[in-house]
Amino acid sequence: MSKKPILQVDSTLPALAVHGVSAQNEVNKTSKVVCTPAIEQFWNVLPAVLWKLSADGRIAEANQAALDFLGYARDQFEGYSVDDFLLSGLEFRELMASVRHGGKAHGIPACLRSVDGSTRDVTIDASSIDGGEVIYCAINDRSVQRRTEDHARSQAVFFEKPAEAIFTQTLEGVVTQWSSGAESLYGLQAAEVLGKKLPPRISLPSEIFQKALSSLQEIGEWSSETRIISTHGEEMELFMRWVLLHAGNGRPEAILVFSEDASELRQLKEDRLRSHRHECLGTLAGGIAHDLNNVLQPISMFLDLLRHRLPDAESREMIDAVEANLHRATELVRQILTFSSGVRAEQRAVDIPELISEVTNFIRPTFPKTIHLQVSVQENIHAVLGNPTQIEQVLLNFFVNARDAMPEGGRLKLDASNFHVDESFARLHPQAKSGNYVRITVSDTGHGIPRPLRKKIFEPFFTTKSPEKGTGLGLATAVGIIRNHGGFLTLDTEEGCGSSFQAFLPASLAPAERRPAPAPSQENRQTAGHGETILLVDDESTVLKVMTRALEKSGYRVISAEDGEQGFALYSQHQSNVRLVVTDMAMPGMDGPALIAALKKLNPSVKIICTSGFGSSSGKNSVNELGVHAILSKPCNSRIILQAIQDALSTPPLSS
Repeated sequence: MSKKPILQVDSTLPALAVHGVSAQNEVNKTSKVVCTPAIEQFWNVLPAVLWKLSADGRIAEANQAALDFLGYARDQFEGYSVDDFLLSGLEFRELMASVRHGGKAHGIPACLRSVDGSTRDVTIDASSIDGGEVIYCAINDRSVQRRTEDHARSQAVFFEKPAEAIFTQTLEGVVTQWSSGAESLYGLQAAEVLGKKLPPRISLPSEIFQKALSSLQEIGEWSSETRIISTHGEEMELFMRWVLLHAGNGRPEAILVFSEDASELRQLKEDRLRSHRHECLGTLAGGIAHDLNNVLQPISMFLDLLRHRLPDAESREMIDAVEANLHRATELVRQILTFSSGVRAEQRAVDIPELISEVTNFIRPTFPKTIHLQVSVQENIHAVLGNPTQIEQVLLNFFVNARDAMPEGGRLKLDASNFHVDESFARLHPQAKSGNYVRITVSDTGHGIPRPLRKKIFEPFFTTKSPEKGTGLGLATAVGIIRNHGGFLTLDTEEGCGSSFQAFLPASLAPAERRPAPAPSQENRQTAGHGETILLVDDESTVLKVMTRALEKSGYRVISAEDGEQGFALYSQHQSNVRLVVTDMAMPGMDGPALIAALKKLNPSVKIICTSGFGSSSGKNSVNELGVHAILSKPCNSRIILQAIQDALSTPPLSS
């Protein structure tokens, strides 16, 4: 029997440990494991995965560990080509070439297919003593090693997150890992703390440290707020969370520490609560505004009727006074609707330089000469997708507040530029999302905002002005508009040092559209009817009564319905005579959109006008989506309604 070894396997190969630590210990007693034909009869008891291949690449024999490793029965494995089980590009001819070149091959990476279809990452050690007639292979499992490496990489990424202050320390407090976030928060580089205990100014007092260790032993974690002294000598309040890490044998090994600035956490929490409170108030305000608009609608139309009945000068003067107050109430309700986020005006790509030019041209002649205005707009600034009128309202609110903050004059500056919000910036502003924005900043040199008032100024109906000068809805409305545009608002202010409001609006990739020129006056256009039949649908009886009277006095025949179901039934009965349907949007039961859909199904060419107490674009519905000629915002007077009716009757039916 030849004493020349057929196959030699180094004792450190992981394949020899496939079946457990005890087997590995047995292997470690010798420096080599020698496999010869004389001891092949014993290889079924060896823990190593071993193959015997023929010169044509077939599996002549495999030991029991090899069968267990891949899950095959002996008759499913032996006698088959090894290429049937090799994946990821490695073929037997390559293995054979490596063996013939040097008599053996070591650490060839491969992937094997198991009986259940899963794969195993391995390396192959191969050797031959007769020029390739018989090849012996030892298979080393790399799956555990691969998972360990992947875990190590993920842990490295975890510790390098710049926004997270994370480190590990021993149970005695010696730092073993230190993330880049910890460097930023504590102001200490990794080289200054690794292998050492934390400096006293940033470490826990001994009594708290011992209390934390006790909590770790009992429940495995501990959290609390603590104060440290920063590298700048300032006191900083931190929120710390400790998690106990265990070794492989289950014994406590280290402490994983998360640290965050407690003041930032409180600010984020307050911002979220404020946002939630605004949403709740917005829902309530939207419902109130809708009801108020239904109350104001008949008043508006009654005034038109009274003008014709009371033509004398004294009566007209009283009607004008009532109408002025009605207009003021209407504007207040519209501010509430905008604040409530219940209405989204039609949007387009807005040219920022053009919009800023219009706003500044308006305020320059109206503001005191003691206020010096500076305007800076970045070249190639992005457009924003929005409603130019609403964005102007936001800027005008900022300007008016700045003017009032500088009664003796000062500097007022507007700056517009492109701004990219990254993840770290977004984490500090709950309303922000990563992406490209246009940032519009309005700054003043006024008296600033006192600290106790900074959290209140965005609350609806909060104002420091007298009742005749402010309603407290200006900034609340501005917040609502900016949020409706997908943006967010920030404020920088110091008492006595001025204020700076920053509106962030998402940038638009679409080219900016020029604002359309105002349409010519239509006051003199003919709006009287000639006996056309109009179906009027509204659940408010007073609105229904006044609108019916106004339309009948203007020459129309009116069929009225008190809800959507009755409106559909009346249209079905009088379809041949009805030229136009005017319906409210918000009604119990069958609401406006549902009625419109039913009417369109019955007659795709039906002409429809909508009225809405929620604004000109009610909810998610628009003129195009509903397939109607117009949506009129309540309250609207007789002239607006009659003009809309005349326009609808004189245009061809909309395509369904």
